[in-house]
Amino acid sequence: MEVIFKYGKCVFTKPDATDVDAMVEMMNNDRITSMLFTRKRVITREMEMEWINAHQEDNNFSAYDSETLEYIGNCGFNEIEDNRGEIGLTIREAMQGKHYAKDIINGLTEYGFTVLGLDEIYSIVFSDNVRSVNCMVQLGFTEYHRDKNVIERNGNQVDDVYFCKKRQGL
Repeated sequence: MEVIFKYGKCVFTKPDATDVDAMVEMMNNDRITSMLFTRKRVITREMEMEWINAHQEDNNFSAYDSETLEYIGNCGFNEIEDNRGEIGLTIREAMQGKHYAKDIINGLTEYGFTVLGLDEIYSIVFSDNVRSVNCMVQLGFTEYHRDKNVIERNGNQVDDVYFCKKRQGL
């Protein structure tokens, strides 16, 4: 396992095929994917292997616990344009609630500002993903836009909430 960078209790590597089965399980977990996508998707092992192979040379990573090296999930930059980068992360259900998201987001933010030289990092979160919304606010991201009613869930309209953080000194 070649460590690309570390932050807090997380180490970040290129996506690794040894974790493909855990990735498939994570990406087919309805509770997890309902917070990522507007419609249900089925991800096969072959599709996940294609994703792993496609992201060996970009800024997407697998995250692991720095002490146990247990696979946490995937994260990275979905898009980089005009010195702005969009971050995203997916954490396995077994690893949720252990405060890894904060270290992953902070690690990606530091990487984006120092290694990639970005001026701004942003993320899009469903408004009913209360834990993620609270995490973004706690980490100093500010809401700058909202797309209303992108989906309906449990009889409620759900918005896309856009958060950003600018590099210090801008």
